[in-house]
Amino acid sequence: MIIFLKILTLYLIGIAIMRILGKSTIVQMTPYDLLAIIIIGTVVSEPLISTEFVPTLISLGILTVLHIVFARLTLTSIGKKLFLGEPTLLIKNGQIVEDNLEKTTISVAQLLSILRSKGYPKVSDIDYAILEPIGELSILPKVENTPITVGHMGISIKDEGLPIAVIIDGKIQERNLELLNQSKRWLLNQLKKKHVKIEDIIFAFVPERTRTIEISLRQEASHENAKTKKAIISPMKVIYSILKTIRKTK
Repeated sequence: MIIFLKILTLYLIGIAIMRILGKSTIVQMTPYDLLAIIIIGTVVSEPLISTEFVPTLISLGILTVLHIVFARLTLTSIGKKLFLGEPTLLIKNGQIVEDNLEKTTISVAQLLSILRSKGYPKVSDIDYAILEPIGELSILPKVENTPITVGHMGISIKDEGLPIAVIIDGKIQERNLELLNQSKRWLLNQLKKKHVKIEDIIFAFVPERTRTIEISLRQEASHENAKTKKAIISPMKVIYSILKTIRKTK
């Protein structure tokens, strides 16, 4: 029982620390983020082997404070250059910058692999490729290879706004309904019009401007709806064929 409580406590503390460190720690994974995660994992696992529990909590507290300090330092120009580094240009005007590849210890094969994974099999299609401090490769294609947008074609599209989830896994998201200035009764009326039950819905959202509900049904419910539609359509086809026959006889 003591071992279980110790593991549970350390697990919850680990989650709390990751929350304190912030989302950027997971998304960006800068050098000091990676180091902090490795050390935190090592320190957290130590009490599971030994009996030292309180010193572990102190160490985790110190590591958390140090990480926050370093994160603040990277907001300054000197700290950013020192702890994060600077972006590195790997491709310029469709040509690979070999010197910068050597500095970043990235091989040509690795670079080509990354480009292909991002949808650029030809180096000549790229204007600039920049290796960011967080390890991501930013690609700026040449103007002639830029995807065509509705703006380029002069087509105006109605902005539907942010799609806000109102039902997730059969449960109404009341807080999101408040964002839409709508009530639970309004949602139920919308579902009633579509002849759909809440428990049959796996996901439903409402664009904030159009206020029209979009529904994704569970597989079983989708099959039932399809059968119901067929059952309704079949008699209509029979009636239509009878009317057609009567017209011909006239």
